[in-house]
Amino acid sequence: MTAKKKLSKKRKAIYLIVTLVLIMGGTAMYMIVFVSDIPKTQPNVNHKVLNSLKISKDTLHDYLNNDLGIIETGKFVVRENREDVNSNLIELYFERFKTTSKEPLAPIFFLAGGPGSSSTRIGKTEYFFLFKELSKYADVVLLDQRGTGKSIPNLECRNSLDLPIDITENVQEEVMKDLLDKCKECADEFIAMGITLGAYNSYQSVMDLEDIRKVLKYDKITLYGYSYGTELAQIYMKYFEKHVGNAILAGALAPDHGLKLPQDVQKQYVKMDSLIRLDKKLSEYIPSFLDLIKRVHEQVKNNPVEVKIPIKDAFGNNPSGSENTLAEVISIFRPTIDMTLTETHLQMMVSDKVGTDNAIERLPSLYYMMSQGNYREVGNTLRNFKRRRLPNALFFTVNGASRYTEKLWERSIAQEDSTLFSHFGISYGRYPEVFDAFGISKTEGMNNPVYGSTKTLFITGDLDGRTPKRLTDTIASRFPNSKIITMQNTGHNRLLNNAVMNAVIQFIKDSLSSNIIIDNPIRFRPPVPFQYSMVDTIYQKIHDGGIQEGMHFYEKLHTEYGQINDYIFDFSEEVFVELYDRFIEVKKYDKAIEVLSFGIRLFPNNHHIYASLGEVYSLTGRKEEAIEHLQKALDFNFFDGRSQSLLLKLRSEK
Repeated sequence: MTAKKKLSKKRKAIYLIVTLVLIMGGTAMYMIVFVSDIPKTQPNVNHKVLNSLKISKDTLHDYLNNDLGIIETGKFVVRENREDVNSNLIELYFERFKTTSKEPLAPIFFLAGGPGSSSTRIGKTEYFFLFKELSKYADVVLLDQRGTGKSIPNLECRNSLDLPIDITENVQEEVMKDLLDKCKECADEFIAMGITLGAYNSYQSVMDLEDIRKVLKYDKITLYGYSYGTELAQIYMKYFEKHVGNAILAGALAPDHGLKLPQDVQKQYVKMDSLIRLDKKLSEYIPSFLDLIKRVHEQVKNNPVEVKIPIKDAFGNNPSGSENTLAEVISIFRPTIDMTLTETHLQMMVSDKVGTDNAIERLPSLYYMMSQGNYREVGNTLRNFKRRRLPNALFFTVNGASRYTEKLWERSIAQEDSTLFSHFGISYGRYPEVFDAFGISKTEGMNNPVYGSTKTLFITGDLDGRTPKRLTDTIASRFPNSKIITMQNTGHNRLLNNAVMNAVIQFIKDSLSSNIIIDNPIRFRPPVPFQYSMVDTIYQKIHDGGIQEGMHFYEKLHTEYGQINDYIFDFSEEVFVELYDRFIEVKKYDKAIEVLSFGIRLFPNNHHIYASLGEVYSLTGRKEEAIEHLQKALDFNFFDGRSQSLLLKLRSEK
């Protein structure tokens, strides 16, 4: 054996040892960060006193350490099962924005969706600015429903699925086997802790809400529900309507709407198809979105696709230097992650994201790429989908107790023959066996429709495939004293903007006189990359000849290529925001200001450009101009947290 061959074998041995160490370390890190990041819950508060209330005060701060004011935090003790005097005691957690009004309106109770989402966690998102604004008129209470958020216990399942992605036969059966195993594993952990899972249903949550209302000494309240929270609000009105002054229901569900139906999902894609036909560039590549979906589904059904994803994809879009090194070492021995994409997988992934705005914008290009034989992006989605974490157990206990009728289940199965979407892909998490894994049986009467006279405001998106507008219209007919805000070209998770906030304020002040239609422009992701980078092109022109030459060249390109029905250059406002980022990175603030000022002339209603201009003015000490442009950004998007924080900081320094 030559010295060179010995050295080669030695290097391979070293690489192998290093790789094994890195893999073991990475596995340990994965177990620490991704598997154990949800601590085991406290099962009860049996050491506390039934019906005891504790209210504390806390000061809120944003990422710039601005003082956002005082918020009250509350803890209230109730029985886990109100029908059992020997039941465990559990604790409900809530946060309250106290109103600054001298003549406050009825307190507003926000009820999150899921089931299983945390209201107080949503209060840390853009909804914070809504709640803060509403607190000018009324107290705002964010209640973590039993089993969620900071309430005790928290029923977040701590395990993840391990869906089969290497088989082509009996995929549905194997998916259900894994789902049932993981559901039973989650349920068994809670049961072993003495938690009564059957006590976590909509009725008990309604009684919790009523107890909180009484202990806070409110008479009438306003209910603000989102998604499942709208169903909970209706059930509360069923029992306690005399204590409800108003109701705001965004993305509405009802107790008798226990399933997403294939035809409702199909209607979302029919609407998307009509929008794509109006897009001259996109329709050149996708003449019929529905035909494209059908073709891809049949293609994958007849010939499941072997997908090979580069190992580096597992480290995300922007891996660090050490992650790149790790990826390169692992790639020596395992260059790709291999999986098999079947129609079942594709149906499950598409249905999982149905109605969400990011998916609406992304799916046409994703289907187009698959039709061209490019499965890399969908493969990465499948890789993540395989290990998705189980939702909060409330999803199963609540839906299991108020489950659909057999007639609705059979209707869903029958519809898949006339639609592009399968009953299994949409409803695999709601199969009776899944509810059985948690020991949940149906509670009679829990899925009856609710009727009422409460003044109600509905907020719906016409592309919402999760809570379709058809269902909102049905529920609204049961509450004749109602108004509807329809957000066009909008899915399930963007049911809030400046116009909606203003309408909500009018509604609680009893000054909203009619239904409202809000037009939201939609921008589908291009199905192919742009042929040339506008940012690189203009940046180079500015570098060579200055701002004016760069901007004149932009106008020249727009005149020459702007009306061509192809993706040659990107002429969107994002070009100016990206140019701004490049100039800020090298501290060329004057150039950033000139570029953004030109961008505002072209896009006078774009909050991103105003926000960026406000930031660069603040960096150069031009506070008045910074405040002016940040305020303008908020006039277009009040929920831009970064602009909110910077504006507050600048005003406090004046």
